[in-house]
Amino acid sequence: MRYKKQIVSVMTLTILLILMMSTAMQAVSLVGNINDFKATMNGSQMKLTWSSVSNSAGYNVYVNGTKIGSVNSNEASLIGFSENTTYRLKVVAYDSNKIEMATSDEIKFTTTMNQTNLGKVQDLTVTQTNGYVTLNWASVKDADKYQVFVDVPGFGNMNIGEVTTTSAILKGFSDGMRYGFSIRACQTLNTDNVSYGQKSDAKYITIDFDKDDTNNDNDNNQTRPDRVTNVTVYDIEQTTATVTWKEVNNVDGYDVLLSKNYGSYQNIASKTGNKVYLSNLTPDSYYRVKIVAYKWNKNEKVYGEESSYSSFTTKQEKIVVGNIDEIDVYDIGTTTARVAWSKANNADGYEVLLSKNNGKYEMLKDTSNRTVTLSNLDDDTTYRVKVVAYKWVNGRKQYGNESYAYRFNTQVEKITVGDVRTIYVDNLTKNSARISWTSVSGAEGYNIYFAQENGRFQYKGSTTNRSYNFSNLKANTYYQVKVEAYKKVNGKEYTSTTPTVKGFTTSKETLVKPATPTQLTATVRNRNEAYLVWWPVEGITGYEVEISKNGGAYKHVKYVAGNNTILTSDMLDYSTNYKVRVRAYKNQYVNGKYETVYSNYSSATSFKTESYNKTENNTSIAKVTGLGGSMKGTTVSLNWNKVNGAAGYEIDLNVPGYGHTKIQSNSNSKTISGITGKNYDYTARVRAYKYVNGVKTYGPYSDVVKFKER
Repeated sequence: MRYKKQIVSVMTLTILLILMMSTAMQAVSLVGNINDFKATMNGSQMKLTWSSVSNSAGYNVYVNGTKIGSVNSNEASLIGFSENTTYRLKVVAYDSNKIEMATSDEIKFTTTMNQTNLGKVQDLTVTQTNGYVTLNWASVKDADKYQVFVDVPGFGNMNIGEVTTTSAILKGFSDGMRYGFSIRACQTLNTDNVSYGQKSDAKYITIDFDKDDTNNDNDNNQTRPDRVTNVTVYDIEQTTATVTWKEVNNVDGYDVLLSKNYGSYQNIASKTGNKVYLSNLTPDSYYRVKIVAYKWNKNEKVYGEESSYSSFTTKQEKIVVGNIDEIDVYDIGTTTARVAWSKANNADGYEVLLSKNNGKYEMLKDTSNRTVTLSNLDDDTTYRVKVVAYKWVNGRKQYGNESYAYRFNTQVEKITVGDVRTIYVDNLTKNSARISWTSVSGAEGYNIYFAQENGRFQYKGSTTNRSYNFSNLKANTYYQVKVEAYKKVNGKEYTSTTPTVKGFTTSKETLVKPATPTQLTATVRNRNEAYLVWWPVEGITGYEVEISKNGGAYKHVKYVAGNNTILTSDMLDYSTNYKVRVRAYKNQYVNGKYETVYSNYSSATSFKTESYNKTENNTSIAKVTGLGGSMKGTTVSLNWNKVNGAAGYEIDLNVPGYGHTKIQSNSNSKTISGITGKNYDYTARVRAYKYVNGVKTYGPYSDVVKFKER
């Protein structure tokens, strides 16, 4: 049966944001920074989470300093990342006017590939029809989906999506550009873990919208050039460098591939000799260069394997920005002042820095002029101003020294606003309240502040009404609110001298007990393992599993997130009676703190593990003796005494946390590689088998041998 092909579009942007929308909260000014910013990876998808900022309207997501989108909740999922690559990540909260007010720390996150357990994709074919590319490949055992990778010029090797079939049709290519294609098999182990196979060998084609046939640079009937070696870079300056390499026989030329600051490789030149002069480089930048040989076949290039890269860093560009010798402040009013300063040599512009009441300096103006007007100042306030010159160098500002600070005071403006006399609280629930207050003569509006418990007051919003509704409050929590009247004169806001404060406590919140798990079953596997499964319970955090051995008391075994688990051989004994039960639990934030509430236990389910050696068709085969193992790095070598009449041997390897796996051997020794985990004991045992009347018949297992990575 041939499955329907799935169509995937090749994106021109490397990273895409999956929006996770929620109802927007009422947006007002923000207080504080974003905490607990974390990134996790599952396959090609990255998940970002962070603590919410009270009353934010949304969050901007930044990758490598570039904003790629916005979300309304405190989590976001991103796709399209390259493997084994480090990215810089941060999020910034904004208010209803889209003004960014609070930010997270910028973190670095390196994408890595999960453990490889599946086979490598084979028999990949690539054909094109009028700009569409069709991929077909052989299926991989146990794979339930496949990742499609495209080597896009200028962006690098990108994971553009997943399919569940062994074929895909791709679109969105540019005519005349060369692309590479590869496939990787995947298997979903659980909601948080995916197993991967090795990528297939890459296939390259050059897109031709007029073609209707296979255009495969990796055709097995073509002879590919040898790989280029001895790539060397020398005579490195600020913007230039020279590259040479060892020539390859029987080729028509070489393509030069260049990467800047760990970015993707780009084809910058084609040469017939073994030398290229690189120009127009950026000073103080890190580069990698690779060379690939090619020859012409039917008017198309047939490429060899790319060389290893050679890296280098260009020299720094030294530019001196002059200093500002004089600065003056004049025309000082209640809310404005003018600033002028002397010219700085070699400057492209100036930044004006302002400090209020001996506070931290903040950049107020960026200008190419030498005079600015300061506005929206507070009256009767001390300010300090200074200016620094800068010049643009390689896309970044290079600064001179800051000028001396000029101190000045704004003039006094006397405006008075009356106080709010009384605040009333009604419609009080566990997470909401309504407040109202007496009017103030001459007021244009009212500012609302609130504090949780006896904490610091935070600005909540303003209104021209005489009432305000609070929502999203915590249950059983004491709050304080204060209201101040205001009016604006000449663009400046004047407020009450003494704000009025009122306290109230929200109603209590109760715990909700989860439902009891049902339909618990236990299936014995591999002698002394048990697979447990039960019907899921909605809206819970996880489950607790307990077992009773030979009628004894129940003991805790593990906590699990899903509705199934494996009791492995390191938890269970051979030939033993067990009972198992589970209960659900949920972590709930109630009355100002986290509490955990458990459901009732499920009905118990009984099972019995099998004996160490299970009797099968014929016990006349002798027990394997002399089993021993030696370890070197992550490879173990097993050997044992031969058993007379044995047709072969079966090795039972127990991997901690994963269970048993069977490995066959035709001789009395076996080498197993890929042993990882220095703190875990692996075990193995061996039994011989022979064929009796065409049926494979086993003997008893040997004694167990243990080993671990050293």
